[in-house]
Amino acid sequence: MQGFLARFRDAVRFLETSEDLVVVSHYDADGLTSGAIASTILDRMGKEHEVVPVKKLDESTVKDVANKGSAFWFVDLGSGQLDVIQEHVGSDYLICDHHETVSGIDAAGVHLNAHQLGWDGSSEISGAGMTYLVGKTVSDKNIDLSAIAVVGAVGDMQDSTGALVGKNREIVRDGQSSGYLGVFRDLRLFGRYTRPLIQFLSYSSDPVIPGLTGNDSGCARFLSDIGIPVKKGDKWLSYMDLPSDDRKRLVSGLYVYALSNGVDEGTIKTMFGEVYELVKESPDSYTRDAKDFATILNACGRHGEMEVGIQVAKGDRGEYYDRAVNILQKHKRTIHDAIRWALSNDIDSFDSMYVLDGRGKIEDSIIGIVAGMLYNAGAVPRDKPIIALANDEDGNIKISGRANWALVKKGIHLGNAMKELASEFGGAGGGHNIAAGATVSKDKKDEFLERLSKKLGEQIS
Repeated sequence: MQGFLARFRDAVRFLETSEDLVVVSHYDADGLTSGAIASTILDRMGKEHEVVPVKKLDESTVKDVANKGSAFWFVDLGSGQLDVIQEHVGSDYLICDHHETVSGIDAAGVHLNAHQLGWDGSSEISGAGMTYLVGKTVSDKNIDLSAIAVVGAVGDMQDSTGALVGKNREIVRDGQSSGYLGVFRDLRLFGRYTRPLIQFLSYSSDPVIPGLTGNDSGCARFLSDIGIPVKKGDKWLSYMDLPSDDRKRLVSGLYVYALSNGVDEGTIKTMFGEVYELVKESPDSYTRDAKDFATILNACGRHGEMEVGIQVAKGDRGEYYDRAVNILQKHKRTIHDAIRWALSNDIDSFDSMYVLDGRGKIEDSIIGIVAGMLYNAGAVPRDKPIIALANDEDGNIKISGRANWALVKKGIHLGNAMKELASEFGGAGGGHNIAAGATVSKDKKDEFLERLSKKLGEQIS
């Protein structure tokens, strides 16, 4: 315990003694919440700083970042790029990360990595959680940031088993005790407060529900069949507008419907579980429910509006929030269309994985989201991981992989496989055991996929 506290105190000393700070974060929901938490901590310390969200931390990005300041705080990334960081930044850095670290490299700066501290970074703490723990060490007053850290964990799908666990659980308790977070058991689809019932079901893409997802008329029939009203007078009702008995009827009806339409029971169960609410936020806001909050931040990141997401995560409910809502609408339409395309096209089967080739059809910024949604919905069998492909803006191929906990227990570790092979192919890759990605040149696609299938087969055997 003493060693744990000493490492976090080293982080605080680094922040206290550093000037001209640059916060570097990832661009997804966990990364943007990490960046917002770090920025808020520095604001409260009176430290001038800049926040730079990035899509990937390759050598070119690190070189660019190194010219922006004198000291650097990497959040939700950095552990897998220690060698590149130290080559271009030196030792003036703090890393708060939950991804696997590069083995065999000693950190010259302050390196807080979940795995090195004995926590599973795939399920027990997120990048936002690691950053929050530094803030809590700086001052107990930063306990209010626990709610945003929970949003990061939810955005990283660390509640996929139905509840946050491990170190995340302690952060949840901080949120509850400080009066910023409420915890309930309920249906966990996006838009519980904000979407009319028909769109609440029609836009459900996590998971995809056959006959309901993308089908407004099918959703209207389903709600009518189970006796759930969609309007009260002229007002379209949301899920949270319904009386308790109607919500229970909808939940049970949805369970039976999904099961009878081929969604596996394990996936259905992920639709129900703990819901985390930021109780000081307006009930009709996308920032009230942690899942909705994470979705709007993901939308900002995936569509290149990271600064908007950072400001919303820091508390803006005016101009930046309005911009984020518009970005979210675009994001949901983009995913909606991508899912419909994927469901109507073939998915190839390799020995040890399924492959969705979305090049030219699905944006690289959402290819991983689409793969995960198809996989979790049962549109792809769950006996092997799914690997999805998209073209990136540099003319390379982005490869995103998703597995499940049953496969992880058998030995699958997508992050290790992606990192090892991408390095051999002159690209970059890594991630968690259950979700990971890589970037390789388009002429290496076939060989990379063959090697990846072989590597995943070796992991299981």
